[in-house]
Amino acid sequence: MIYEKPAFYTFSHVAIGFAAVWFPVLGALMIVYQLAQLILDVRFFVLGPHIKKGNSWQHTTLKLAEMGFGYGLGLLVRRLSLF
Repeated sequence: MIYEKPAFYTFSHVAIGFAAVWFPVLGALMIVYQLAQLILDVRFFVLGPHIKKGNSWQHTTLKLAEMGFGYGLGLLVRRLSLF
């Protein structure tokens, strides 16, 4: 099951992935954070803040894919020396 989330969270996952190109520890922490949520079967929300019960592999995979997209974009930008 993939849960609905505000666009802010999608943007934040992409942005963290992008930043992880220059700050690899950020990417590693995000992966650990996402896996911890999956193992605990909860979802933490910064905007709120609150915690909701329920998580899934599909939902976690989507969030990590968003981060992976940002990481790929960051690699492209760095390779083209745009930033």
